[in-house]
Amino acid sequence: MSRSIALVAISIVALFTPNIAFVAAAALAMIVVQALDAVIGARSKDRTKTVGPAITAAVNTAALVWLLTT
Repeated sequence: MSRSIALVAISIVALFTPNIAFVAAAALAMIVVQALDAVIGARSKDRTKTVGPAITAAVNTAALVWLLTT
């Protein structure tokens, strides 16, 4: 829970920060957390805890690539 609260706080700060590097770092942190959650879900053989975080990580990765290439 504390990890999620910290990421929400970072995300809110990123909304008001014009620094692309900070926004990219925040996005990367969220991608890593979601990917690890997907791995944990896969190891526990829980499809819901695997697919949801994996899709979120993939969408966030696509958004990060878009951010860095535009």
